[in-house]
Amino acid sequence: MSEGFGFAHSNLQYGQSPVIGAGMNVPIHAPTIQHTSHVATPEWMVMIDDLLSSTIEGSPDGTDADLTQCAELLGWYSEQARLTKGNTANQLFSTSAVQHSSVVIAIPMGDYVASLENKMNTGSNIAAIKLIRLANITDLKVPLQFITYTNCRIESTQQQLDKLILSFRPETRQNTVVKYGQDGQKVGNNVSFFDYTKGTAEA
Repeated sequence: MSEGFGFAHSNLQYGQSPVIGAGMNVPIHAPTIQHTSHVATPEWMVMIDDLLSSTIEGSPDGTDADLTQCAELLGWYSEQARLTKGNTANQLFSTSAVQHSSVVIAIPMGDYVASLENKMNTGSNIAAIKLIRLANITDLKVPLQFITYTNCRIESTQQQLDKLILSFRPETRQNTVVKYGQDGQKVGNNVSFFDYTKGTAEA
């Protein structure tokens, strides 16, 4: 098929967006994907309390999110690590700790940007930030994964033309991966949770 039709090839779907001054890149959808996603449900969406908005309707099962209060998530980056000290017996010492990096997200510029900046300027907490991965299985808005961060503080905002790069630190993180059978029916969830302020996990 000719590339003139505008269809994206898998190796062209993703790119890198440098975060100025941070010495890092954020994986993002390539511009061709960003510019055509308004005609379909995006692969990733983000909800930040009730500050965002979109024209996409629906509440994917299990996400506790209203897509009309989301924005397209163009790209994001986060990392969890357990810093351990051991001896030759490979024991974990009490100094080992689970830590979370800053979470960096890229979203389109919108009228919500000033509200996000005010949250940073005043040091106000954001109750919940949800990252939602959607797929087309039996419907166009089937959740594959949703990551929920709570009690978040915005660290920085950076405008890159029509894109906003936002970084924040969370107190807790819950990662829910939805499992589906070969028939496309949901068969359960696989969940991890950690509270970084209390140092506690739930299996």
